[in-house]
Amino acid sequence: MKMGFLGRTCLIVLSLLPAVSTQGGWRVVGSDQPVIAEPGDDVILPCHISPRLSAVDMEVRWYRDRFDTPVHLYLNKKDQPGRQDSDYQDRTALPPSALQTGDISLHLRNLHPSDRGVYTCVAGDGSRYEEGQTEVIVAALGTQPSISMDSTQGEQTRLVCRSEGWDPEPEVIWRDRDGNDVTSLSNTTVQRDSQGLLSVSSYIKIKQQSNVFSCLVRSKIPKPDWESKLHISSDFFPGVSGWMVAFFLTLALSIGAIPLLVIQWRRMDAMERKLEPMAAQRLREELESVKREVLKSEWKWILSSGA
Repeated sequence: MKMGFLGRTCLIVLSLLPAVSTQGGWRVVGSDQPVIAEPGDDVILPCHISPRLSAVDMEVRWYRDRFDTPVHLYLNKKDQPGRQDSDYQDRTALPPSALQTGDISLHLRNLHPSDRGVYTCVAGDGSRYEEGQTEVIVAALGTQPSISMDSTQGEQTRLVCRSEGWDPEPEVIWRDRDGNDVTSLSNTTVQRDSQGLLSVSSYIKIKQQSNVFSCLVRSKIPKPDWESKLHISSDFFPGVSGWMVAFFLTLALSIGAIPLLVIQWRRMDAMERKLEPMAAQRLREELESVKREVLKSEWKWILSSGA
């Protein structure tokens, strides 16, 4: 009888374990997908308690680099702006209505390039603390790339492709006239400016032959691509700028046109001299014709008067 009683007792205890575990086994769930936005956007960093429990009476802390310098702190049923990282002052919020349903997602306004990184959300009820994470990517699409020629005395001429205002670091692709990828022949440098954005400069050496080069700057996340092209003439050689080539070409055409203008002027002068006697003779003939008509009219008038 004792064994039967103990057996039944063990069965009752084991049957209760799942219910106890479910009731106290809440956890914090972040996001397995990054939040991607542009500077100036308002974003929500997803995080919630599972299963859904009210977080109104809990401590909710969001931080990025240091636990003791929170991005946002909710404690004793109210926000604690005095303990908040100064970079996030007046830019964060935890809606009270969302806390009631266990939604502890952080609302972040006016996203800055420096806001990129991994954020940790922590929830605690005094006896236990759980955490989750969400990554923020500040995706800035840079400027249209510009291509120019860089020629240093004693060195081979290079093309330079520049673009700025990127985040994260973009990919730079060089192609020739036939569409062949020649990126392996280039050298790319990246620098971060005072605003936290990236400036890209890519260099590629060129030979003295006709070709068309295109520089494609591509974001590593789904965003539009920027591309620029430059035609390198076979007449190009280091040390001669484009305006000088245009000047000498115009000068050569002008010099070549001078003999043609002189020949044409002489032809016109000779034609005028040839036409002058002909014009005078034609004028005399017209005058004689008019004179005969006048005399003829006077003679008719005399005859009519005599009659």
